[in-house]
Amino acid sequence: MTRTTTPNSQLNAPLLLERYQPEQLIGRGGSASVYRARDLLLGRDVAVKIFLGGVDTELERAREELRLLAQLSHHGIVAVLDAGIDRSDASDPRPFLVMELMRGDNVRHLITEGQLSIDMIGGIAFEVAEALEYIHRRGVIHRDISPSNIVLVDYGSSDLRARARLTDFGIAIQSGWTPPSSNLAEGTAAYLSPEQALSYRLTTATDLYSLGLVLLECFTGERAFPGEAIAAAMARIEHDPEISKSVPRAWRSLLGRMTRREPAERPTAAEVMEEVRQILRTSPRR
Repeated sequence: MTRTTTPNSQLNAPLLLERYQPEQLIGRGGSASVYRARDLLLGRDVAVKIFLGGVDTELERAREELRLLAQLSHHGIVAVLDAGIDRSDASDPRPFLVMELMRGDNVRHLITEGQLSIDMIGGIAFEVAEALEYIHRRGVIHRDISPSNIVLVDYGSSDLRARARLTDFGIAIQSGWTPPSSNLAEGTAAYLSPEQALSYRLTTATDLYSLGLVLLECFTGERAFPGEAIAAAMARIEHDPEISKSVPRAWRSLLGRMTRREPAERPTAAEVMEEVRQILRTSPRR
């Protein structure tokens, strides 16, 4: 989802489930918008993801995301608190999810602002790989690992650093799913794996490729495959990304293996966790 911090004081949204009052738009994607909302019953802020239309495809998308998230419980993943359908406009029912509100900046913002240290990147690598290891063991593929979908959550304590958490399971699927031949590749174009770009059968390895591209961009500040979506997709089908010498030596081999074109040649999330742990133990940090 696209990050936005512009307050929307004119927001005129219905009260959801007689409890949740949307107050401010905080993100928007192709199929849904996310709002900061007030839980009037418990007196706390939450995030409400409202899908953009009540057509059958969007209703099913919302149901599938809810089914997947309801199965998952992990500190590295946004938690679902409630769900429902907004029927304030009878001709346009809109499903919504109520989720915990994560306070912090997404990685896209931190890359743009140049605020990522090697130590922070190591934390992101380990924590996102840990969340992926959890969902992959349950047969779930996220399919949209991107800087905008990783949030460094600030817990408001000087003794506790911000932790990376994974958001937006809107296009997550069960492992082994093969898209119809007419299906367009879904996900954030700059971080699609080669098999996603080709609409091939997907495995959990697709998430590791995308995470590799995210981490590479964290180190360099630049996308590995810039340019228009089609040209960038063709480039990653034809060759692996270049691992810049500006990337610390200890990280180059791991990122190179994570971004190999052949899914079977990539490490698993558990292997990434272990290697990152070793890098953080043995390499200079700054």
